[in-house]
Amino acid sequence: MDPLKFIITSKGNLTKKYGKNYSKLVTLLNKLKKSDKTKKLKTEIVFVDDAASMKKFKVKKAAASLSPRECKKAIDRLYTKWSPAYVVIFGAQDVFPFQDLLNSADDEDSVVPSDLPYACSASYGTNVNAFTGPSRVVGRIPDVPGNGDLAYITTLIENIIKHKPLPESDYINYFAVSAKVWKRSTQLSLKSIFGNYTHLLYSPPASGKYAKTQLKSRTHFYNCHGAPDDPNYYGQEGNDYPSALQTKDLSKKISYGTIVAAECCYGAQVYDLKATGNKVLSIANQYLVQQAIAFMGSSTIAYGPADSQGLADLITQFFIKRVLDGASSGRAMLEAQQEFLTKSGPDLDPYELKTLAQFYLLGDPSLQPVDPAHEKGMSYDNTIENRRMNLSAKGANLKKSINPSEKTALGKPKYTKELGEVLKKAKINRSTMRESVYKIPKKGAAGKGVAKSIVQAGTKYRAFVKETKTKGTARFRVLVVKESNEQMLGWKIYVSR
Repeated sequence: MDPLKFIITSKGNLTKKYGKNYSKLVTLLNKLKKSDKTKKLKTEIVFVDDAASMKKFKVKKAAASLSPRECKKAIDRLYTKWSPAYVVIFGAQDVFPFQDLLNSADDEDSVVPSDLPYACSASYGTNVNAFTGPSRVVGRIPDVPGNGDLAYITTLIENIIKHKPLPESDYINYFAVSAKVWKRSTQLSLKSIFGNYTHLLYSPPASGKYAKTQLKSRTHFYNCHGAPDDPNYYGQEGNDYPSALQTKDLSKKISYGTIVAAECCYGAQVYDLKATGNKVLSIANQYLVQQAIAFMGSSTIAYGPADSQGLADLITQFFIKRVLDGASSGRAMLEAQQEFLTKSGPDLDPYELKTLAQFYLLGDPSLQPVDPAHEKGMSYDNTIENRRMNLSAKGANLKKSINPSEKTALGKPKYTKELGEVLKKAKINRSTMRESVYKIPKKGAAGKGVAKSIVQAGTKYRAFVKETKTKGTARFRVLVVKESNEQMLGWKIYVSR
């Protein structure tokens, strides 16, 4: 039996957005469905707010309001009944909403627009702590928010239809740009992915206007600054923040089949041109219409260390590694989420939780960029069905083993001298910082001896935040200290991307 792929969307919202072109849009989706059949994929188009469409799949339709709660419940009902190998959300947030999760970190974001809950079996909620067991392959084919641009979505669907996996060698020669202040962090990421950082560009001096020969590589990686509703990524050296990439830099220069991973704040944001006053598409929207097939990035303020590895560094490199190993982009996204939880856990600080929530995949998750030559021979362990069973089981186990933190009363640490030294090292002034405390709720019975005393005392994270403004954009530097039994267990320094 061919694996099942659901393209899930809203009839009501598409009708309003595309007007007289709605029927042409449906024709495009059916063309994609027909094309998938030749790839041995059984694709179904599901309008969750249409009674006839949902009746076909023997599940209750979503309410006409199509709130995030209704959308989450609709996908859960479909998944429980049919267990599709791929869940494709069709449309930007004005067609099919993101799930707005409460921001676990201390910064300007009140909520984190996320597709993570759609990848989890946990019921609807706004707390990311409930969604630490991702087990479903999910991706989103975005159109342009606020604009029923049929030409744009036609290009995206035609690119998906013509896709064929390429040799791994086509993706090993990468294009990468890093803010100069984070060169060590980016070098480590590229060394982990490709075994070298030979092709890494630093900004400054890199400032966009890249030649087609530079951008022709099919794997693109960014570790730069981003800003809300901004068609630029930015570099940094000292207090200088030059543009490192602009939307217009990509026009007619991207090779077909390109994949992108961006650590930047708001790196994968897709915005409404009219509402934001922009005249050009977001970088993510532009990449996809310029022949990229997968874009993985963040919806909000993202974080990572300046000279080591963590948070955005990890989840983006895990994604690229899995793509290079032959996974579909959707499976690569799910495996990146699961590996991030495994690497960061079992206890998660609030910034690790935000990282999990904010990164999503734009593009058809069923596309397989790299031809997995090593999987040509079929056996029980490399079928899609078996992989999905294993990923589902791993998600369930992660949900049981991961301990997400939650905000608690401030209190005063007893290791004040040691803390003062670490704050100095982190370049955070105690008189101007913000401080928050997060506890790890106890699970089950405590162990014996020393382990018992640690568990009973409770593990906590103490976060110290330094906020500065640069040209109206907030920048954050964070020290996160892990403590238990009135002792400092360790600490990390994060900076906003």
